[in-house]
Amino acid sequence: MKRREHILVVSLALFNSEGEANLSAVDIANELEISPGNLYYHFKGKEEIVSELYEKFEAGFELLLQDGMETGAGLEEYWLYLYVILEHIHNFRFFFRNITDLLQKYQSIEPRFRRLMEKQSRWVRQLLTGLLEEGVIVHPHLAAERIERLTDSIMLLFTYWYQFQNLRNRKLDQHDFIQSAILQIMTLLAPYMGDQQLQFMEACLNLYQREKQG
Repeated sequence: MKRREHILVVSLALFNSEGEANLSAVDIANELEISPGNLYYHFKGKEEIVSELYEKFEAGFELLLQDGMETGAGLEEYWLYLYVILEHIHNFRFFFRNITDLLQKYQSIEPRFRRLMEKQSRWVRQLLTGLLEEGVIVHPHLAAERIERLTDSIMLLFTYWYQFQNLRNRKLDQHDFIQSAILQIMTLLAPYMGDQQLQFMEACLNLYQREKQG
């Protein structure tokens, strides 16, 4: 692994464990056991490291959104797809520790993050519309306005689930973090399942327990 890439890998691990705000470029250099001058040879400072890590996060996330879901996918396929998206978020979770402060601090990232959120919102909206067309969601009154509200609720989970768990002092490992978020998303969808609501939630809980034990 080249030195520049190694710096990014170590920085990401440090930011995820300690929080970006609690670390300086010198702290990163010390962890790497190199001089600050050596670090600055590759990056002008912490801001450049954060910016490049965001590039990696954004590029990976856009690829996941482009992949989409195939029509007629079952519950397990949706569960798996959400798992992959949340796994990517968890891998770059320092961005979500206190997203508002971070975007104010790194203003070059803010417009890009907002555009990415809008792309994600469109993806969620399309996913819900697809579920409605496939008959998975059967609520007769799920009009465009309600889809928009449900989209916002799911977006809140994607964006603030890590911060919510952190505030509750829940130190969840990656798997539990992801599985609990997916179950919460499915709980939001359940009221729109009509007569299938109880069966849907039972299937979700069984899947959650099976994955948790596995």
